This record gives sequence, structure tokens and C-alpha cells, in this order.
Amino acid sequence: MIKPFLLFLLLLFGGFQTNNAARDKALESMANAERAFSAASVKNGIKAAFLENLADDAIVFLPGPVNGKEGYGKQPESPAKLSWYPAYADISASPDWGYTTGPYELRPKPEDEKPTGAGFYLSVWKKQADGKWKVAVDMGNSFSPDLIKKVVYQPTPPAKGKAAKGTEAQLLQQDTATTQAYHPETIVYRAGVYPYHFKEKTTKSETDVTYTTLGHDISPAADMAFTYGSYTRGSGEQAESGYYLKVWKVLEGKWQLAAHNLVPGKK
Repeated sequence: MIKPFLLFLLLLFGGFQTNNAARDKALESMANAERAFSAASVKNGIKAAFLENLADDAIVFLPGPVNGKEGYGKQPESPAKLSWYPAYADISASPDWGYTTGPYELRPKPEDEKPTGAGFYLSVWKKQADGKWKVAVDMGNSFSPDLIKKVVYQPTPPAKGKAAKGTEAQLLQQDTATTQAYHPETIVYRAGVYPYHFKEKTTKSETDVTYTTLGHDISPAADMAFTYGSYTRGSGEQAESGYYLKVWKVLEGKWQLAAHNLVPGKK
């Protein structure tokens, strides 16, 4: 006879396996939506692909934050070829909210062998009422095509135990804090630099950046979120200003950064 406690553990373990399987399936479906988005960009053009895959209330940066469908709807048709793929991805416990990020390449003409533009994109996806994934916010950062390298897809494994929840007030407080809530695995994006994980950084955290929140969204499970807005760094003639997009996750009981993207404006 199986002892009651052992039976409880077996049922609990089985429940975790079922939940993780559903979570991993949803994560892969979101990553596949990203791949299909890129394929549509190559086949149908940049404008058509974005209009098809952006949510009605999506935010993009052109260069400041605007409604994505309105912004791309005003863009002229372009022969340029823009392609990308997800390198990292994570999903909420919901699981109808998540993000993907990875390298992109831009070629002025589809037949061009070498790209003239490159960088990393950061996109948050939300499942819509019809069950389809759509982009809720998207921001790219750029670096030299010379830095392009192939990246193997690395989906975030499921967390152990029940996902913790964060509050809106705590999120907004952290968003504008002088010392940002970096985690060792935070993906950091800076103009002209290949993205890196915070644990790879040898210098101290940036404390000379002032953030102004312009918008945010929290997953239904309250375990992931994004914030976006404007920032300034330094002062005087050397001051830098631009826009940011951050993805957050509740880790160790508090909001911590999963991704931190700063894109400076043109001077």
C-alpha cells in the first residue's frame, strides 16, 4: 500500500509535470509566432508583416513610442529585407504573456548577400481573444554587422514551485529607481554593443540615468511585466537622451529585470 504522504508527493509531482508541459507548449507556440513574423517580413515586406502581427494597441518606437499600426501604416513600402529569429524567450505562468529577443539583419535589397544593418530586437507578445499571439511592444537596438554571430535558441526553463506575484506600485517604483533591479541573467542592450548578460559586466551599475515611465503592462499572472519610457543620462553637452523598454519578472519575491534596453536619440 502506498503511504498517503508518498501518494501526495506523486500527485504533486505529476501536477508540476503537466503544468510544465502546458507552459513549454505555450512558450514554443509564442516562439513559432515570432519565427512566422520574420518569415512574413521576408516574403511580404516589412510593413505588411508588422501590420499583420502587431496588436491593435501595440507600441513601437519610430523613434519615440507610437501606436504600432498607426506608425507602420504611415510608412512607405520598402524593398528592404528584414529578418530575425528568437535567441531567448520566456513566458508568464498565465501562459498568455511573454517575450522573445534575438538578432536581426537588414538588407537594402532582398538579393543583397551582406546585411548593412544589424542588432537585437526585444518584443513582448500577448495572446489575443481569438487565441493568436500578437506583439504588444517592440524595440530594436543596433550594432555593427561585423558583430553578427549565430545564436542557439535558449528558452527559459520553467521555474520551480508556484510563481510569485508583484504589484503595480512596486513595479513603477523599481522602474524609475536610480539603482536598477538587475539580475545576473538580465539581458542588457546598449547601442553599438552586442547584448550581454549583466553577470558578464565588470563595471558598476549605471546610476546616472533618469527614467520617466510612459507606459506599462503586467501579465494576468502578475509575474511578468514591461515598462517603457524616456531616459536621460548625464548632464550638460555630454547628456544623452532616448527611450527605453524593460521586461520584468518576479524573482525571489520581487520585480527584477529580465531585459533592459536603452536606445539613444539622434543628436
